[in-house]
Amino acid sequence: MSADGMIWSAEAALERAVLIALRADTDVQAIFGNPARIFDDETPEPAFPYAELERHEVEGRGSAGASGHAHTLSFAIHSRDGGRAAAKEALGALRAACERMSLTLSGQRVVLIQPVYSDVLRAPDLRSFRGLLRVRIITEEAA
Repeated sequence: MSADGMIWSAEAALERAVLIALRADTDVQAIFGNPARIFDDETPEPAFPYAELERHEVEGRGSAGASGHAHTLSFAIHSRDGGRAAAKEALGALRAACERMSLTLSGQRVVLIQPVYSDVLRAPDLRSFRGLLRVRIITEEAA
């Protein structure tokens, strides 16, 4: 397998691990239902509130001779009932779950999981709110 193929495979494994961890978090389930409505693909007519993994950026970040990557995952939170406060509550549940998250990945060591940005704004339909959460995850090749 090429080096590029290994990077994409590691990226997919990281996404799966993050989604599994978020969906399993009881505080996230309290807001987003059980099973938690956190999607990685377009979902026709999802129930509110829900979250989507919208973007996954990857940058090379090797150090001390070890291969590593900085991943920035962007989640969109969609909320219709309860106004801005409900959207912030949903965003807060996801952010707190990320702060508690512990990931085990084959061939990778997770160095850091850190929410780096969040915001809530009214959606263009003027009825719902959209939150944005960006999470930085630093990984290194396992020794």
